[in-house]
Amino acid sequence: MADLKEQVKEIIEIVALVPESLKTTCFELLLKEALAKRASPPHPPPSPPPAPAPTPKVATEVDDQNNETQQPPATQPKVNDGSDIGLADIHMKTRKFLEKNDVTLGQLNNVFYKNDGTFEALFTDLGVTGMSEGQIRIAMLQSMHRALTDGEFVASVEAIREECKMRKCYDKANFTRIFKNNAATFDFGTWEAGVSEVRLSEQGKKELAAAIKTFD
Repeated sequence: MADLKEQVKEIIEIVALVPESLKTTCFELLLKEALAKRASPPHPPPSPPPAPAPTPKVATEVDDQNNETQQPPATQPKVNDGSDIGLADIHMKTRKFLEKNDVTLGQLNNVFYKNDGTFEALFTDLGVTGMSEGQIRIAMLQSMHRALTDGEFVASVEAIREECKMRKCYDKANFTRIFKNNAATFDFGTWEAGVSEVRLSEQGKKELAAAIKTFD
């Protein structure tokens, strides 16, 4: 009500400024306008415009690379910027093994690499699922590892046992039996309790070559 009184006072002041013949009409018009404004509800503030829909992210080459690094790799990164193995790096007997079994340097470098004058395993997955297959695959790859240096396709039984444990394919109850069942792969003849090393036979070297090629 106080606001209305103030508005009427303002209207009277305005009407006083117009000619006498228009005072009544002017007063009525201004009063109606003031009353109409009071009767109308105030306009609500305008609603904010809806937020724009997020733009779909376009996959980029960098995204693809990041996604790839989050997946379990088939091989581990080369340590200290290791390099590929060349023919000059390996023993002559091992070069002959590669030639005889059609194993390329590229295939060999999928399995091992050179690091500060030594050879390191590059693979993380043996490529087999059975425990006995895993044990024999480890024996062959360890033999290959040594042959890179001295040309001897030999592996320590204890080293094979330890890697089997590490890779969760150690069958303690059948560890010796697995070697006996795969005697043709090795040249130890009849397995004896004192055997500390296993050496690949010619058949074992062929099996090794076939295994290396599966890492392509």
